Amino acid sequence: MKKLVIIILFLAGFVKVQANCATGVVPVPVVDYVTVDIAGNVTICWQPVVDPDLAYYTIFMVNPLTGANDSIDISPIGSTCYTLLAASNNSDNVSIELGVVAVDNCDNKSAVGVNYHKTIWLDYLFDVCSASATLTWNAYTEFTSGTNVLYSIYVSVNGGAYTLAGTSSLTTYSYSGITQGSTYDFYVEASENVGAGPFTSSSNDINVPTVTFLKIPTFTYLYTATVTDSLEIALQFYVDTVADVSFYDVQRSTSIGGPFASVGTITKFAGMSPAVSFTDNADVNANENYYFYQVVPVNICGTYGAPSNIGRTINLKVESDPVNAVNTLRFTQYDGWLGNVEKYEVYRAVAGVWETSPLTTFSAFTDTMVYVDDITNAFQGDGEYCYKIIAKENFVTHVYGTPAAESYSNEVCAYHQPYLYVPNAFVPSGTFNTEFKPVLTFADPENYLFQIYNKWGLVVFETTDVNEAWNGRINNTGDMSQSDVYVYLVEFLSAQGNEFSQRGKITLLN
Repeated sequence: MKKLVIIILFLAGFVKVQANCATGVVPVPVVDYVTVDIAGNVTICWQPVVDPDLAYYTIFMVNPLTGANDSIDISPIGSTCYTLLAASNNSDNVSIELGVVAVDNCDNKSAVGVNYHKTIWLDYLFDVCSASATLTWNAYTEFTSGTNVLYSIYVSVNGGAYTLAGTSSLTTYSYSGITQGSTYDFYVEASENVGAGPFTSSSNDINVPTVTFLKIPTFTYLYTATVTDSLEIALQFYVDTVADVSFYDVQRSTSIGGPFASVGTITKFAGMSPAVSFTDNADVNANENYYFYQVVPVNICGTYGAPSNIGRTINLKVESDPVNAVNTLRFTQYDGWLGNVEKYEVYRAVAGVWETSPLTTFSAFTDTMVYVDDITNAFQGDGEYCYKIIAKENFVTHVYGTPAAESYSNEVCAYHQPYLYVPNAFVPSGTFNTEFKPVLTFADPENYLFQIYNKWGLVVFETTDVNEAWNGRINNTGDMSQSDVYVYLVEFLSAQGNEFSQRGKITLLN
C-alpha cells in the first residue's frame, strides 16, 4: 500500500511537470534596466523567471536599420544579467535596444519584443563662444516604476574621478566654464522613482575635445605703414590664417596713446593670404600729420583680441629760403618695426624728375631730424624742389621669411620764385655781349615767350625757347638791325603757375 502511494505521487508529480511544459506558456522576463559602462559595454539585467521547465534565456537586440528582433546570444539558467561587449555594439553613436526571452525545455519561448529597454545615448553641442557644452540624451522610459526619472550628470576633468555636475528632470543639461587645454568626459545616469531607485541606467561616455575651442592668433604683425600720397596711406600686415578670426579691424590715431578709431575692416575668408593689404583714405592728410596704426583681430564670437604692434608713418615738412637758396627739411621718425630703423634716405626731385641717388642718409634717430639742402647746384630747374624720405628696417627674421620693410614719407615740394635779369645794351659786331637774352631762373620752359619790337611796334624777333638769344638780325636770320633802342617783352609762368611779365628797353649798338 505504501509503495502504491509513492508511485501515485511520483506519477502525479511527473504529470504536473510535463503538463507545465506542455502548456507552451513561458513567463516574460521582467527587465530591470539596460546600462552602458564607461568602456562602452552594454549590460541588460532582468528578474529571474520562475518556471520549472526553464532551459535558458535568449538575448535579443532590435536591429537599428531594419527594426527586426535579432537573436544575439543565450544566457544560462541562474543568470540575471548579460553584457554585450563594446566591440559588438554601437552605443557611442546610437541608442541600443535589448530584450530577454525565456525558453523552456520544450523550446517554448516567452513573448518576443515585450519589455525591451533602450540605452541612453548621450550627445553634445559645444559652444566655443560661451565655452560651454550642451548635453542631450534620449529619455529612459522603461523602468517598471514608470517614467518619473531623475538624471544625474557626471563629469571627469583631465582624467580625474567622476563627480556629480548636476541633475535634471529633462533630457538636456548645459555645462559651462570649460577651460581650453583641459579634457572633459561626461555620462548621464537615470534613476527611477525621482532618483530613489533602486534601479539606474547609465549612458555612453562622451569626450568634449578642447580642440574645438577658439584658435587664438599666434601673431598679428603690422609690417609697414607708408604714405602713397597726401590723401592715402598704405598698410601691410601679416596674420595667422589658422586662427578663428572673423575680421580684422584697422585702427588709427594721431597719438601713440590713442584713442584709436576704426578706419576699416577686412573680412577673413577661406584661402586668405597671410599678407594683407589695406589702404586708408579716410580723411587722411599726410602732409600735415603722421599717424599711428594698429590691427586688431576680432574672433568669430565678436570678441576683440590682442592688437598688433603700432606703426607710425613719417611726416615730412620743408621750408624754402630763396635769399640763401636753401630748403630746410624736417621729418619725424618711423616707429613699430621688429628690427627697428636702419637708416633714412633723403631723395629730391628737380623740375619733377627724381634723382636716382639719395641726397644724404641718416642713421636711426629718436627725434625730429633736420636737413638743409643747398640748391645752388640745381638752378637749372623751374623752381620746384620736391622731397621724400625712405626709412629702411634693419635685417630681422620675420614671419614667412618676409624681407626687411620700407616706409615712405609724404612727398612735399618747395618753390622758389623766378629771378629775371635783363642787360640794357649789346653789340652784335663786338667781342663781348654779342647777343641779347634775359638771364632767367626758375621759369617754366613750356610757357615762355621772348619778343623784340622796333620803334614802329613791329616784331623783329620772337622765340619760345628759353635758351635762344637775339643776335640783332631780323628773326635771327635776316638783315642786321640798325643801331637803335628796342623794346623787349618777356612772359613766363613760375613752377607754381604764377604769371610773370616784364617790358623794357634794350640798346643795339653796331
